[in-house]
Formats: sequence, structure tokens, C-alpha cells
Amino acid sequence: MTVDGELHAMLAFKVFPAGGQVVGKYTLVHFDSSGQEVRTKTDFNGRGTGTMVELDGLLDYGAVTGTLSKDRKRLTFDSTFGVEKEQWKIITSKEVFESAVTKYAKRFESCSKKKDYNPCEGVE
Repeated sequence: MTVDGELHAMLAFKVFPAGGQVVGKYTLVHFDSSGQEVRTKTDFNGRGTGTMVELDGLLDYGAVTGTLSKDRKRLTFDSTFGVEKEQWKIITSKEVFESAVTKYAKRFESCSKKKDYNPCEGVE
């Protein structure tokens, strides 16, 4: 997962040992100017080895290559997609991601109740 301002992104994928096929889902969460959560989910596939993954379906062109850090806590990609971060933290479960999104969403609780046009615009 990675966080870039209001953007929260998660890659959930599995690398199958026989052949190294990768199958997964990319989730991107942001908040609109009314403070409402907006989620986009994209299926992807690819190939993987012990320390590298090549993911197809995340860019309009070609694959994204990721390298696992020696401590096995980060993936570093060769390009950005959805968020302007190349280094992603490896998390233990989807709940860690959902907790980070929920914590960030609390910033919008007061403004999203207002009746103004775009009441949450500029909240960071």
C-alpha cells in the first residue's frame, strides 16, 4: 500500500509458485470535494519471481516492474500509477489499508455535513 496526500492505494495479489503467474486487484481511494469516498478497483495480472514482479493492466502502456526490498517490507516500482509514489509498503492484511483510509476519512466528518457547494475542498 502507499499513501500520497488524499490518495490511498493498495495492490492485493498472489504469485502462484508453478510458473510465477500473478493475479490481483488494485484499489485506489480518494475523497471528492464533498468529503465522499471514491473507490476504483482494477484487476491485473503478470509474472513474478522471488524478488521481482511484472504487473500488466495498471498502465495504458506496458507493464510495471516491482522489486522487493531485502528486508521484504517494501516494493519499489519502476514507474508510478494512480499515485505519484514508486515505493510501496508491504502490509499484513487488507484491514491495515482499510484502517488507514478510515483514519484519513475522519478529516472530512465535519465538512461533509455542511450544505455548502464543495464543502471539503482544500481539506488535507
